[in-house]
Amino acid sequence: MRKIKVLFALPNLVTAGSGREMLQIAERLDKNMFEAWIGVQQAGGELFDEVIAKRMPVVVQPFMADEQAGLAQKLMKARAYSRDFKPLKFDIWQSFNWSSEFSEALVARWSGAKYVYVKKNMNWGRKAWKTKTMLSSAVIARNTTMLETFFAPKGYKRKVHLVPGGVDTDKFRPGYDMSARQALGIPDRALLVCCIAHIVRSKDQATLIKAMAKVEQVYLIITGAVRDKEYKAELDTLVRKLNIQDRVKILGHSGNVNGLLNCSNVFVLPTSTHMGHEEGCPVSVLEAMAAGTPCIVSDVAGNRDLVQHGKTGLVFKPEKVDALADCLREFISKPSYPKELAERALDKVYGEYTIQKEVQKFEALYSKLVKR
Repeated sequence: MRKIKVLFALPNLVTAGSGREMLQIAERLDKNMFEAWIGVQQAGGELFDEVIAKRMPVVVQPFMADEQAGLAQKLMKARAYSRDFKPLKFDIWQSFNWSSEFSEALVARWSGAKYVYVKKNMNWGRKAWKTKTMLSSAVIARNTTMLETFFAPKGYKRKVHLVPGGVDTDKFRPGYDMSARQALGIPDRALLVCCIAHIVRSKDQATLIKAMAKVEQVYLIITGAVRDKEYKAELDTLVRKLNIQDRVKILGHSGNVNGLLNCSNVFVLPTSTHMGHEEGCPVSVLEAMAAGTPCIVSDVAGNRDLVQHGKTGLVFKPEKVDALADCLREFISKPSYPKELAERALDKVYGEYTIQKEVQKFEALYSKLVKR
């Protein structure tokens, strides 16, 4: 029986944050049933080198028109690009591109593949999203809010499938590792809070800094790629203004996320609703839950699917400093409480959010689409 041929497409593996998640799925597909290819418009980057080293088949070809191009130009480009892909005879075109650009869907369809895209973010206002969805054979929604708000009212029920993200539980797991704490000079008995997220306004690390400043003997590590240098400078100024330089460490990207989670007492993702932003399925929260680190998150889409207040963590209203400070105090005043929440969160991860379960849902969808 011929294998189902799947192209996992992303503009590049240089800057795309979705690249790792995409590769985790592609390389885990059942090789007896599926043949996974990687498609990018631009070669290069560590992940691209990893794909080459693993000898995964790769296509480096343009498949998206410029987002600012007019409709006629998009149609012309899409038709031309599709000719390069048609001979490869892909059954499924799985897109991990986060944008609303729909020319990729045209390329996929005109090349003979069924187009599937992952709705990673909570943007929806543009008409292009509706066009992209209309051209798709299937859409993967990452949380219940987007499923109910974006797709249900439009009658997309048969086309849209809820497939939340999954975490690699071999990589992220409970453990005791104080090396990261010791390297940063943080006292062993101090309550250590960590926040792992891009340094951008929508992640609202400012609210977290203000909240922990209100609670004595709490230390904070913020790590993540700096996507907004102006905002990073504001955070540095805020730390100095509050005179908590000895308790706050703002680091860059960390290569040892599990180690940082293992030495922390609390993980916080304080996402705001800045510019309408919410979460899709926040990877960092899943990683913290899998590592057995108690979680405190803001009440936004994506977060609320993973963390239920008083059951698998604590939830506070976005941008409310005092509410977040109260959550931190609750963890301090009830030493056994965070552990209880973390244990239930870990059970939730293994029951619903492992990478293996995510892959199985992708496989089932692909098989359904080609009617095998």
